[in-house]
Order: sequence, then structure tokens, then C-alpha cells
Amino acid sequence: MSLSKYIYGAALALLCSQPAAASFLDEDFWCRTYGCAVVHDGQNYDIYDNWQFATNSCCVPIGGQMIDYYIRAGNTNITGTTDRAVGWEPGSDESFMLGITQDGSTIDATAFDDGDGYLDAGDTFGAFTLNPLTDVRLAGSGRQYSHSFFITSYRTRFSLRALASITNATGDFANTIQLGDIKLTPSFSESGNDGGFEYGARANTSQIQIVSGIDDLGDLSGVPTQIMNFGRQQGIRQRNGNIDEQTIRLDFLYQMPDYDMSMGTGSLNVDVVFDFYREP
Repeated sequence: MSLSKYIYGAALALLCSQPAAASFLDEDFWCRTYGCAVVHDGQNYDIYDNWQFATNSCCVPIGGQMIDYYIRAGNTNITGTTDRAVGWEPGSDESFMLGITQDGSTIDATAFDDGDGYLDAGDTFGAFTLNPLTDVRLAGSGRQYSHSFFITSYRTRFSLRALASITNATGDFANTIQLGDIKLTPSFSESGNDGGFEYGARANTSQIQIVSGIDDLGDLSGVPTQIMNFGRQQGIRQRNGNIDEQTIRLDFLYQMPDYDMSMGTGSLNVDVVFDFYREP
């Protein structure tokens, strides 16, 4: 099963409630013996094993995809919180906020948002005069979005690969916005506190590599492409900690192109699917 993230809607495979006391990573036979990666959302976790439960055999081959056999539903988080990413996108009667400039300077007090962060019927615009220097573009906050999930691992080297595609493009956007126009910045956070979830106090971040050359979603089209490598054979986790303390946070910042009205109108869904692969 894949870790699936829709830029305009999200889904992330997760498992059952996590124990409050100690990590299972030093006790679970399959993880301890064959290695595993674990995905966490701040409340629940899911396990990706090297042991192949479908065939009751060892092991996922080098370069092969690690599988989540539990297939429990869950969601990614808005970065810096434990809030689910589902539902952040505008509805059919909402749009991203626009910024209006003239001669490079923002027109003050033009857009009045009703508090939801989207352009909708509850918002108003003050009077302004159009001239040849007027430029209407997406506001900066409307152009980017970041989502996250937490991971840990035990006794395995693995990589995170991603595959991007556009679905349901409508109107002018079917021709004016491509995957290569959407920037992607992957990163990771070693430790912190997101909405009361403390992570990373007992995690090891050595030998984590963000693959160079991944600058936009066009770099992830066609085939699953390595985006991060986790090269520590012992894994991310350290002993004598619970699973919260043994996780780190992976972050993915998406930035839409600098839209203006010359690009027309329309809608699109961008689907980015993440998978774990076993590495030598």
C-alpha cells in the first residue's frame, strides 16, 4: 500500500493507537529480526516490514517496495501541527486569495477576508482603479502549502520514493499548469513539539540524505523517484525511548507557480504517492 498525498486532499496509511510507555521496536519479532520502517501521524502508526507476510518469507528484495499489510486509513498533517491535512483545500464556492499590485506596490486595504483564508462570498474588495500597471496574482500564502508525517526505523536501510501526476485538470489549467511548474522542497525536522506531540528526543538523524536535483513535481513524473535516503543500518530509533521520541518529521513544501490571469481559469488535482523501498 502506498503513502498517498493529494495536494488538494490527502491520504496516508496508518495503523492502530500507539502505546504510551515504551517502543515496540526493540520487542517486535519481525522488526527486530528483519527490519522495518514506521510511519506516525502524532496519534497512530503503521509498520512497513522487510518480512513479506503475503508469502510468509524473507525478505523484500533490495530495491523492492516495503509493504504495509495492515492497510489502516489515516491522514498526513499540516506541518507544525497534528491537524489533519484533509479539508484544507477550497470548496467549489471558494478560491485562493488574490493580491493586487500597481507598479510593484501592493494596494493597501483592498481585500477583506472573512477569516477562512479563502476568497469567497464572505469577502469584499475595496474600490481601486485599474491601469496598465495593475497586476492581479495569487497572494503569497495562497501559493504554497506544506504537509508532514513522522517516521522511524529499525535495522534497515531504505529510501522514500515519490511519483507525481495531475488528474482532473479543467479549463485553461489543463494547458497552462504542468507538474514542472509546481515547486517541491523536501526537508526533515530532527525534534520538536507539534500540537503537544513531542518527537525526536531519542532519534538518530545521521546518514539521512535529501536527494539533489528534486526541485519540482516534474522531477517525480513517470516512475517512482528517490527523494530521501536513510542509510543508517541500525535505523533512526535509539534504544530506551518510546516511539514518539524515536521519530523524526518529514516535511514537503509545495509552491504553485506565480499565477496571473493570463494563465486563465480552471482546476486540477495533483497526486503525489510516496512509497518506502529497501536499500542495500
